[in-house]
Amino acid sequence: MARNILRILLCGLLLCQLAAVVSAQALSEVTGGATAEKPAAPPPIDPKLLLRQGSPRATVQTFLDSCQKSDFDTAIECMDFSERPEAQKASQRDLAYELYQLLSTLWSIHPEEVPDKTDQIEVTVFGNGKTGRYVPPDDLEDAQKITLTKGSDGLWRFSAKTIDAINKLVTKYAKQISSREKLEEETGRGDSMPKPTFALWLESQVPPYYRKTQFLLPTYQWICLLLLIFTGYVVDVFFKWLLHLIYVVRFSRSASDEELSEAFKKAWQPIGLTAMALAWYGGLYLFRLPDLFRAILFYGVQSFGVVTAIWTFFRLSDLIVIHLVNAAARRGKKYDDLLLPLLSKSLKTFAVCIGVLMLADSFNLPIVGLLGSLGIGGIAIALAAKDTLSNIFGSLTVMIDRPFEIGDWILTEGVEGTVEKMGLRSTKIRTFNNSLLTVPNSLLITAKVDNMGRRQFRRVNTVVGVQYDTTPEQIDAFCEGIRELIRRQPYTRKDYYQVYLNEFNSSSLDILVNLYFDCNDWSVELRERHRLFVDIVRLAKRLGVQFAFPTQTIHLYQEEAAPFPGADELPEESGRRAAAEIAGPLPMPNERRGLVDFPGPHSYEDIDTRRRKK
Repeated sequence: MARNILRILLCGLLLCQLAAVVSAQALSEVTGGATAEKPAAPPPIDPKLLLRQGSPRATVQTFLDSCQKSDFDTAIECMDFSERPEAQKASQRDLAYELYQLLSTLWSIHPEEVPDKTDQIEVTVFGNGKTGRYVPPDDLEDAQKITLTKGSDGLWRFSAKTIDAINKLVTKYAKQISSREKLEEETGRGDSMPKPTFALWLESQVPPYYRKTQFLLPTYQWICLLLLIFTGYVVDVFFKWLLHLIYVVRFSRSASDEELSEAFKKAWQPIGLTAMALAWYGGLYLFRLPDLFRAILFYGVQSFGVVTAIWTFFRLSDLIVIHLVNAAARRGKKYDDLLLPLLSKSLKTFAVCIGVLMLADSFNLPIVGLLGSLGIGGIAIALAAKDTLSNIFGSLTVMIDRPFEIGDWILTEGVEGTVEKMGLRSTKIRTFNNSLLTVPNSLLITAKVDNMGRRQFRRVNTVVGVQYDTTPEQIDAFCEGIRELIRRQPYTRKDYYQVYLNEFNSSSLDILVNLYFDCNDWSVELRERHRLFVDIVRLAKRLGVQFAFPTQTIHLYQEEAAPFPGADELPEESGRRAAAEIAGPLPMPNERRGLVDFPGPHSYEDIDTRRRKK
């Protein structure tokens, strides 16, 4: 649910941005129109277009010549389809061919008899002077429905009214057109006929009985629709079979790609449905249908195709992301685990936005006007989505700065755990209590993140307290023994450790033990810490060192002070002499001890040989 809401918000943000641009452009146009002295001049017309469509006669000549050469793209440019919906433009080639039949085959128009220059905006092709001499009087009223209009760009085209009347006129004069074509084919007279479109050729091959209307459509069109539906299902089954074959060859023998193979299986269904939609969409061009019926089918197929295409894009993006994540895991890289899912979600959101725009365009919705009207609403949505934008920028900051990766142990804002997943809005952290904590990405912009997972070494800093009755020789032996344990421990850092008598505590002599473990797993660290501490306990027992604990001694009688050596001297003198005897002779400046040396473990033949034998 949260993902869907986020996607809807992102779509709204995109629409808001477009609305702001459109609103600014509209405002500038209004302001410019109010302050400008002269309207902007229309763009110049291409001279080649003027030669082809600069006058009624040129347009008719261009239309007839292009049809005779089967260049229907040029012929369509001579017809005004601006008022017809997009779905009804699928029959443009059919209408161009039928218009040629009316002009050339039925009524035999001559371009030189069409006006070349006129001050009118609309011109009737037949009925102006000599242009009606080839039209029977009974047909003149219908022939006058074919007109040419001058567009705002200065070019002449067959009018939208003419386009709407073509089907009715061809149906009315179908027998005359057929008989004329047969006569011209037998006698060899007349202009060469262009090659008809596949839809018109298919209709001409159908027996007359199947061209009769049954339940709103001719019988052959119902048969074509059923065959088209069946073809779509065949295409769907074929693509699924092909993908299954690829799966058997690629994934059936690989047990390590189970997640990838599962994602591949999930992509079968949408890919097959998308192929079905494409088959249906292309098949609707192969036979004729009424404009309204064709428009309904086109709208339905386009909507179905857009939805399945978005679904297919989702599945393919998941498949690619899983493949790249597995490849990154084999290379030992974790950053792709953070980047690729975020990229996948962004691409999916972009695909949804594109799909919405395509659906709106297929239904001829006024996108620009709708976006312009959403200007004020877009500002309100943007203010309401302030936190969402902060979280998105926070995720981008994490991607660029990379303070952590998937699987790292982090500590931030009192939260401690392992990073499990990062999205556009929040980061999921699995705590050590096995709970899943959600942290908004906006907090990660300013928060201090302690990445425990990127420690090269793991520090152990502890104090070992021994009793005050421990002799100096025992302390030196105990400290050196702990150093030897550190040097022999396989996971410890051998070039930096400290074991020294560090403090006189109230009830103990405190020995500082500071070392570093060279491991990247917490469980390994705990295991090796346990092993080292147990060895220290064994060493203390072997040397007779007793660990101290808080004690308090109560004197119940007055003890007599025992005389100390040098008691007959002055107290200061006796103290200095005792210290000099302990410290030894004064060292020369060049005899000062340098930095602490970290030697390797001492070799003992009897011990090391016995361990190797084990």
